[in-house]
Amino acid sequence: MSLRSRLLLALILLTALLAALGAGGLILLDRMSERIDAILKENYASVRAMFQMNEDVERIDSSFQFALSGKEKEAKKQYLQSWAAFEKQYTVEAANVTIHPAEDRLVDRLKILKDDYRARGIRFYARQPGSPARGTDYYGTPGDPGLLGEFLQIKEVSAEITRINQENMESARDDARATARAATIGFGVGLCVAVVLVGGIAWYFLRTILVPIQAVTAAAEAVGKSAQLDHQVPVFGTDELGKLARAFNSMTSQLQAFRRSNLARMVRVQQTAQATIDSFPDPVLVLDPDGRVELANPAARQVLGVSPSGEGQPGPEWQPPEPLRQPVLDALRSQRPTLTEVFDQAVAFRLGGEDRAFLPQIRPIRDPVGDTLGAAVVLNDVTRFRLLDQFKTDLVATVSHELKTPLTSVRLAVHVLLEETVGPLTSKQTELLIDARDSAERLLALTDQLLALARLQRPQDQGQPRSEDPAGILRKAADIVRARADDKHVQVVVSASEPLPQIAVDLERMELAVRNLLENAVTYTPAGGSVTLTAAALKGSRVEISVADTGVGIPPEYLSHVFDRFFRVPGQSDPAGTGLGLAIVKEIVTAHRGEVTCESSPDRGTTFRITLPASPTEGGTP
Repeated sequence: MSLRSRLLLALILLTALLAALGAGGLILLDRMSERIDAILKENYASVRAMFQMNEDVERIDSSFQFALSGKEKEAKKQYLQSWAAFEKQYTVEAANVTIHPAEDRLVDRLKILKDDYRARGIRFYARQPGSPARGTDYYGTPGDPGLLGEFLQIKEVSAEITRINQENMESARDDARATARAATIGFGVGLCVAVVLVGGIAWYFLRTILVPIQAVTAAAEAVGKSAQLDHQVPVFGTDELGKLARAFNSMTSQLQAFRRSNLARMVRVQQTAQATIDSFPDPVLVLDPDGRVELANPAARQVLGVSPSGEGQPGPEWQPPEPLRQPVLDALRSQRPTLTEVFDQAVAFRLGGEDRAFLPQIRPIRDPVGDTLGAAVVLNDVTRFRLLDQFKTDLVATVSHELKTPLTSVRLAVHVLLEETVGPLTSKQTELLIDARDSAERLLALTDQLLALARLQRPQDQGQPRSEDPAGILRKAADIVRARADDKHVQVVVSASEPLPQIAVDLERMELAVRNLLENAVTYTPAGGSVTLTAAALKGSRVEISVADTGVGIPPEYLSHVFDRFFRVPGQSDPAGTGLGLAIVKEIVTAHRGEVTCESSPDRGTTFRITLPASPTEGGTP
């Protein structure tokens, strides 16, 4: 039998039981109602009529006594009124005879007494008031009961009628009680049967429905919490629950097979991925969202000392080295990549007894909906290229240094010739010497810039940073450039919010960076313009230094190249410029773990912003 059929059968049985109990209750209530109606309709009307008749006959008897006492008028009026009421109650009783034959005989007897009593009353009032015959009519004679005797007999008969009706009412009451008792017992038995039947049905359903459902629920929880796909549910019968159990077992079997196939596929994918990253000579590792290492090639294990997670077991959380810690957190928490391009962003690790330089590339790994799946860390080994760059820097520094001495001599000789100390010059000779002097000045400035750039790129020439006041750096740079700005009629304004946190910088180099920006601003700001130097504290313990001018501005297509070496904006650059000033600014700011940006609009001016970390101390060496 199917589960649906069993449920319907149980509902039908319960409905039939409730219908039987309801029908029995209705029948019993109807019988009790009939008993009560019998008491009220049959006997109570007779008792009430007899009670009222007694009162009426007593008033009739009183009227006779009033008449004997001389109150004729009042007596006769009371007699007529009371007799009419007496007749009415007699009519009620005569029409409501229910106790046969006893009540029939009493009513017949009452009719005879009533008619005789009526005749005697008429005769009584027909006599003269005060006549002695009235007393005889009322009290009677030894052979005649008189009106008083008739009155007493009527009361006896009415009392008997009342008695038998009361007894009949008591009998009906006892019948009603018996009916109520039987109804109570019947309902009690029916309720007991209903409780037993409901308990049996409940036990049956608990055994045949709830137990299988609990087994399926427990198995589903085991699969959901601990992936116990080998859990099988016992099959109870062939009904819907049995089909559910078989379907569940089939599902877990298919899931188990699917997991085995997926596990094998995942193992192959993982092995392929591991083999792929193992083929890279540079350190490569993959992190999960919690920062644990999932994949790492031999180079990463050797350089970073990491080990990937074991099979099916998560590994410990990896603590990146200090230079990589914040970029890794940015990739995992904010999905912000860190892509390095210049040697100044390289991190050093000691490997095989020598220092090696790596450019870290850290990218977040996302799923199709944008959630973070982890991060990939690649360390590009740039040791060789950095050595070549260092060699190039040293070569540039050496060549610049070697060129500076002869250039200085040439510059001095040209100045001596132009002063005509060794003899007069023709106009053509003077013109040629002026061109030679300008070229020597440009070559000397270029040599100085190259030497400065080379020193910035050499680690051994790095200065010791100290806590300095950013507002003081701006004021000193403004004082150095102010004379040139005044000659050009350009206003220089220093604005610094107070108080400002200290910044940890090499004072000489940071002053050089700010001075380069300020000299550029004065150079490209026409007369009547202004240059504003500002220092302000930012959130995150950082300080921003900005140099804003009202000059010619930079076209948007050239903004990304302004910090490139030897780059000069076409059609705007000073012919005497070297194109190295802003590159030197970037080198200095980057060496201080800061950032420099440029914002500009043609004919509206340019703003350079330097953002530096605040010093961890308020003075002295940080």
